[in-house]
Amino acid sequence: MNRILVALLFSAALSVPASAQAPQGSVTVINPFTVGGLTDLTVRFIVNKMQSKFPAGIAVLNRTGGGGSIGVTEIVQAKPDGTTIGIAPTAALVDQPQMNNLPYKTPDDFEPIVNTITYYQFLAVRGDAPWKTIKELIDAARAKPDSLRFASSGIGTAAHMNLAQLADTSKAKFVHVPFSGWSEGSAALLGGHVDALTINPGEGRQLANSGRIKILAIFAPTRSRFYPDVPTFKEVGYDAGVSLSFVFLAPKGIPDGTKTYIHDAIKTVLLDKSFQDFAHSREVDVNYLDGPAAKAMLMKEYHAHSDLLGALGLKAK
Repeated sequence: MNRILVALLFSAALSVPASAQAPQGSVTVINPFTVGGLTDLTVRFIVNKMQSKFPAGIAVLNRTGGGGSIGVTEIVQAKPDGTTIGIAPTAALVDQPQMNNLPYKTPDDFEPIVNTITYYQFLAVRGDAPWKTIKELIDAARAKPDSLRFASSGIGTAAHMNLAQLADTSKAKFVHVPFSGWSEGSAALLGGHVDALTINPGEGRQLANSGRIKILAIFAPTRSRFYPDVPTFKEVGYDAGVSLSFVFLAPKGIPDGTKTYIHDAIKTVLLDKSFQDFAHSREVDVNYLDGPAAKAMLMKEYHAHSDLLGALGLKAK
């Protein structure tokens, strides 16, 4: 009888969730992209708001390069004690490991903690371009194959895959021109060196308001509340759209209690009005997902992008 009672008590103890516990030491939050970008602004806002929850200290460290894979690699190879975590967009987590031979292969190789924001990209042309609608632009690309130049933020990025999906579903042939980011791509668009450019929310607001660019469509399942007059590609018959989400992650093996503590600290910021206002100012949506939900989202994106990367000839050998 005593043995049965001990066994039951032991089993019950195992079923109780681990209590939340702060990491034992200062925390480094790795951002795999440059200072001043949306990833950097987002993580610094969150870290600043939750500093009081980490009395030993918490700070952001930028580890750039490799489309985010250098920073993510440092995260996944760190000691799994909660003192090294990071944030990365879905492309760095699900596309880069399929394009390159990296220490992490799938979302099973790290521990998603929480998703923060999710957004979709737009396609823009110059304000004086002859195409007034996305249909006119696609019709022009069909009429003269490879005569128009569509720009993205780089090979294998979400912008590149959005354009690849658009080309496939619309049967339009255009030249893909990769750049290193918004500043380089927008300069090329305004200078007439490319005909269309994939942009992130908020990036083109001033140029659009001044009439220097026209935003023709959004790569999203529904219209953006920030641009309610801009149609989705799906509305006009082209099923194209790759989302971007920013996920906090930790090395595999982080203690449950530590993961819970970090998750709860981040969640508190995400639900705060100040962060809601920050996201609104950047024209993106807060999309809280806990660890399991974030991992399920990443796995879905991983498999959805696999065939597309293969079709583009971008998968690692």
